[in-house]
Amino acid sequence: MPVSRFLSKRMAIIAGLCLVSGTLFSACSSVKSPSSGDVTERYSYARNLLAEEKYERAIVELESLMFETRATAIEDDVLFALAEAYYDSEQYLLAIDIYKRLLEQTPGSPFAEESQFKLAKSHKELSPSFSRDQEHTKKAIREFQLYLELYPAKDPQQLQSDIELYTELSKLNPDDMQYKRNLALAEAQYTRLDKINESKTSIAELREKLAFSEFSIAEQYRKLKKYRGSIDYYDTVIRFYPDTVYFEKAWIGKIEVLLKREKWFEAKAALDAYDQQFPENMKKVEDYRKRVLKHFEKNT
Repeated sequence: MPVSRFLSKRMAIIAGLCLVSGTLFSACSSVKSPSSGDVTERYSYARNLLAEEKYERAIVELESLMFETRATAIEDDVLFALAEAYYDSEQYLLAIDIYKRLLEQTPGSPFAEESQFKLAKSHKELSPSFSRDQEHTKKAIREFQLYLELYPAKDPQQLQSDIELYTELSKLNPDDMQYKRNLALAEAQYTRLDKINESKTSIAELREKLAFSEFSIAEQYRKLKKYRGSIDYYDTVIRFYPDTVYFEKAWIGKIEVLLKREKWFEAKAALDAYDQQFPENMKKVEDYRKRVLKHFEKNT
């Protein structure tokens, strides 16, 4: 059978199946993009592809729309859909680029809050193990912190109380727009609480990773007897990561290295500082303190 006749017959069978099932549009509409149609029609087509999790095809459609819809009413819709397609298909670097573009080009967009949050999450997804470069870890922390600054919320109990209050006031005086605005604001903040909690948890986790990265380098230098370099990294943990579990460990490591270098005065100062920070844990450095005291007794 000639190829042209075979293809014609195959297309006829496909069309017939779609007609018989009554789903010609839903099952066969994705065969060809409405490339010559209106941008809103093409955007709707791309959204349908996203709903079907056909991310690569949706991305092709949305990328073609991205520049055509610049400075139009659906510019941010297209950008957000494209960023989401990249994010959901785990193409996080590309997602970061589009989320940032949306925030820069359409800062007043209703998608701005979600874009800021997903921008932070994209960097978190790219955050590597502690032993590798931590650029994305640091960027994730900055973006989560920016989200918390831009989109704060009251205490959950206070928000719940506000919602109940303005709901009742709106019922009593439905024409009062201020009550409605206050209610909408309280409800928006309440729905934001999960993202706020996730942001705070993520910041804490990522800071632990950064602290561990610095601490592990300090430990490596100590084992290699490169004590000056070791102290530099212990000091970094002490200075920048006091909220992590590596803060106390860095103090202990620093004291040990100072003793190895016979820096007695500095070791004593470090022990005194440790005592102020962790008075309940002095037993952990008791042997170090005895060595320092013995040195000074011997040399007086």
